[in-house]
Amino acid sequence: MPWSIPSTIKDWFLGRKSSSPSRDRHWTTHASNLTALFCLSRPSLPRPALPPEIILQILAHPTRWLLGRSQSSTHILVSQLQKPIITLPPFSAEDLHWLRRVVFRFRSRDQGYSWDRPNHGTYNGSWTWFEAVVPEQDEDGVGAADVPPDSDGVRKRWELQRNRHAGTQFEDYEIVFEQGDTSMMELKEVMRVGDRLELRACAAFPAWVNHVEEAHVELWYQDDLCSRNDSP
Repeated sequence: MPWSIPSTIKDWFLGRKSSSPSRDRHWTTHASNLTALFCLSRPSLPRPALPPEIILQILAHPTRWLLGRSQSSTHILVSQLQKPIITLPPFSAEDLHWLRRVVFRFRSRDQGYSWDRPNHGTYNGSWTWFEAVVPEQDEDGVGAADVPPDSDGVRKRWELQRNRHAGTQFEDYEIVFEQGDTSMMELKEVMRVGDRLELRACAAFPAWVNHVEEAHVELWYQDDLCSRNDSP
């Protein structure tokens, strides 16, 4: 069965008058956009085809998610310190503008034993953990923020996750800073052009060891298609 574009959407592309509340149109007939239009206007079980007025709203406010950066690290042991295991490159103005999500993933455990037996298998009394950190820039940095750094030169830190107390098996963790939540709002408030974001593995006291099998950090951007000049 041939694909038929609803007449109201044809009018939208041809610039004809319509009752649609869409604003100035810069959405192009680039192949990726037409593919999106095709998917929206045809049924896909269990979803029926979207009505033209909904598709027009989507065309008027088009965005897409882009994986901006991804960085990984493997096989790290940390004892009695806070060690940056991933340090992202300096943020640009465009990074800060389009950033909508930060994903921290790691697979880890502690040393597997302790004297505090009542807390074994829980997250209580655990002295190995992970932090997201915005370090203060050095003298050559650009755009120092208003937030003063603490004693170890950190402008802002977030505790992400503790390892299970006396855990003997590696476990997978995922922590997400999402647009609109407190952590993301704090991150965008303190970050300036030229700043870096670190993932740190931490351990306190001589007997505690943070075993990190692997770690990943992803930055996700939400790109406004209306701001781009895609050619057909």
